[in-house]
Amino acid sequence: MSHYLNDSSNNNTGSYKLSTTVMKAFQVLEFVGSNQPTQPSQIVSALGLNRTNVHRLLATLVDLGYVVKTAEGFSLTFKLLKLGRTIPLSKDLRNTAKPHMIELMQKVGENVYLCVLVEEMVFAIDDVKSAHQLTLNPDITYTFPIHSCASGKLFLGQMAPAQRREYIDKVALAKLAHNTITDKDQLYQGADEVRQQGYAQDVFEFSNDILSIAAPIFNFEQNIIATIAISGPATRLTETEMHVHIPELLTTARTISRLFGSNEAG
Repeated sequence: MSHYLNDSSNNNTGSYKLSTTVMKAFQVLEFVGSNQPTQPSQIVSALGLNRTNVHRLLATLVDLGYVVKTAEGFSLTFKLLKLGRTIPLSKDLRNTAKPHMIELMQKVGENVYLCVLVEEMVFAIDDVKSAHQLTLNPDITYTFPIHSCASGKLFLGQMAPAQRREYIDKVALAKLAHNTITDKDQLYQGADEVRQQGYAQDVFEFSNDILSIAAPIFNFEQNIIATIAISGPATRLTETEMHVHIPELLTTARTISRLFGSNEAG
């Protein structure tokens, strides 16, 4: 079969009829992402799609690896996140931060993560692993509910008070570990405190085995665009050790921020 390509015509998407199947597939993906885990009947009801089409689309998305079926329903997989890691901002962030992440890891001897906020989840878009034999997890993409991690508190802290209150009111504060914050007022106030001190810590809030500390990365408008975090197993990264690493963490965060035009003092 021969394929004929015309660069000028290919750029004119208005000359093509939109694919309704593709549009429906993305409608389903977006609905699953906002309501996971979800059932096909919920998708049919919410989107007004044919039941047979919904099951066919879900089966296709499962086969492609973008959706997974569990006993509770259908949920998104990390494949979409991995695809999203190729976007220009993410690439620019990673390329700029990487050398400084490596340097920080060499100084503190623990895993270092570069994190961004997507809706209610904190995503680690890059990491540098320590040389210790005992590491947190194999090479996977890490995600953390915003209320359960140090980086999440930083993102909340940089929101305007009214925006932060509205945001927190919509978030489900599931208890994940011994010290997970499940009180909305406590989360609101804690976010304000970490904004003032310039860093945040997670002491058995996401996991009963892991501690972490994070600092914000700002751009030229002094908006937070990411965080840099140090994490390690509690058997090695104690609260005392975490506090020892604060100066190096803050220095690294400010260095990266300046590369994005921040004039933050410190």
